[in-house]
Amino acid sequence: MPNLSTITLRRLLTGLTCLLIAKVVVLTLISYRDYIPPDFHADFLFGREPYFYGSYAWAFYVHIFAGPVTLVLGVILLSNRFRLRFPRWHRILGRVQAVCVLFFLAPSGLWMARWAMTGAVAGSSFAMLSIATGLCVALGWRVAVQRRFAVHQRWMQRCFVLLCSAVVIRVMGGLTIVTAADAPWIYPLSSWLSWTVPLLIYEAWQHPGWPRKNLAGSTPHQS
Repeated sequence: MPNLSTITLRRLLTGLTCLLIAKVVVLTLISYRDYIPPDFHADFLFGREPYFYGSYAWAFYVHIFAGPVTLVLGVILLSNRFRLRFPRWHRILGRVQAVCVLFFLAPSGLWMARWAMTGAVAGSSFAMLSIATGLCVALGWRVAVQRRFAVHQRWMQRCFVLLCSAVVIRVMGGLTIVTAADAPWIYPLSSWLSWTVPLLIYEAWQHPGWPRKNLAGSTPHQS
């Protein structure tokens, strides 16, 4: 059974994650004023005017509206307290989340990846991220229908880790500004690290050999 230090650490990390997600969602909502109508002097839209109108615009607006929704729903759906207290709403919001990711967020992200500002390295990262996120939801939905809920939970946790890449890459961008780092390779590298590293940490944490309980000073369970 986890001791007090483990519970405190878990709550601290959860609270920090929620605060970062809330900040990204709020900043995204504030940035809508630069996107409607599009201001091509704004940071993200700078230099995109030649190809913005048309299919890219459709993908862009779908993406910036679906992104905050999926992040907020992810926080709610991963709450065990919410799931146990409101199982019907968990199922309803889970379906909404699946539709948002599969039909809006992942396809729009995949389409936008073609025009990543720093080129093919970042573009391939965002394309792989979109495919991986959609795949996690699809597999999670499938095992939920099969009532394999433990496996479903793990797939949806992976999906949430991938969704949080939007938070991680903004934190990394903030660090580059603070440190005045301006090398051309930073953004392409950040685009890959923002989701591969958190996903690897998650998979290591789920591995039976990971010494989770040892961090709290107790010994792992021996079967």
